[in-house]
Amino acid sequence: MKRAANPALATTAVAPAPAARATGSAPLRAGPDAAAPDAGLALHVRSLTVPLPGEALRVTDWRVCRGDKVAVIGRNGVGKTSLTEAILGLRGGPAADGDMLGVPLRHWQRRPQLRKQLGVQLQRVFFPGRPRVSELVELHRKLYDRTSERVVQALGIPALSHRLYEYLSRGETQRVDLFLALAHEPALLFLDEPFTGLDPQFSRRLGELLRELRDTTLIMCCHTPDELDLATHTAWLTRKGIARYGETHELRRELVGEYHLSASCADPASAGRLAALFQQCAGLNSAPLVEESRFSLVSGRPLADVARELVDLPEVLSVDVGRTQLSDLLRHCSREH
Repeated sequence: MKRAANPALATTAVAPAPAARATGSAPLRAGPDAAAPDAGLALHVRSLTVPLPGEALRVTDWRVCRGDKVAVIGRNGVGKTSLTEAILGLRGGPAADGDMLGVPLRHWQRRPQLRKQLGVQLQRVFFPGRPRVSELVELHRKLYDRTSERVVQALGIPALSHRLYEYLSRGETQRVDLFLALAHEPALLFLDEPFTGLDPQFSRRLGELLRELRDTTLIMCCHTPDELDLATHTAWLTRKGIARYGETHELRRELVGEYHLSASCADPASAGRLAALFQQCAGLNSAPLVEESRFSLVSGRPLADVARELVDLPEVLSVDVGRTQLSDLLRHCSREH
């Protein structure tokens, strides 16, 4: 979805309003009575419903503490971007009940001054008037009265300053969009797949920046292990809402276990047959995953015995075994359940 941004980007597209969005399933943080905002929370979505094709996404009692770095993960099309846009008031639908930085969601659209506390990077933005990057930088300075030089340098903005925004490459556009979201070092930051299109050096610099912003609460839609590695907490979004929410590595241990095994086979049929054979293997956290001629298992117990069985089979070409990674958590949460 394209978001029109007039040169008031920082006070419109970068600044949300009340939202109608759905939330998920669980009271995912203990907290005070719903009637009064909790000063320790950056975001409290009490109830949110967003119409999506097929069914509505519903989220209830989602609490994000100040300073947390939160990844929102789930399969493509589940509504990660829609959830963000609804919280920010960028989508129509029923009004959301909740608070952002202690202020009711419905007030953010009516009070532009509040929006200076927010930073937002959406997947696609356009600006009228064919601005140069230098003009967007100057606009940001005027809107926020603050521009962090470390953000400017880390994202390589000076090298782009003379260029027209509309002629930038995908990665260059992403750097400018991230600059507009980050340069005022907001209290609450929403990012949508921030590493998309970035060269490795800028991905690394962005990761360093986000870790350094210790007082900034981050809510980030992500689909890569590098993005997920920045998150202190993770929300697993399904079409029924937030299925799980907690500390990232605790969620990894809960959902996929501590140990991972993958085997490369001679052909897809062999991979499927062996996956079915090990379906009943004790301690598996989910069904084996088959991808062409390869199958993988995750478990709460060591898989060395399984690996030894596999290496003796003629149809098995190679076996890799070790501890689970964040990529396993992403893969698990991207599957249909």
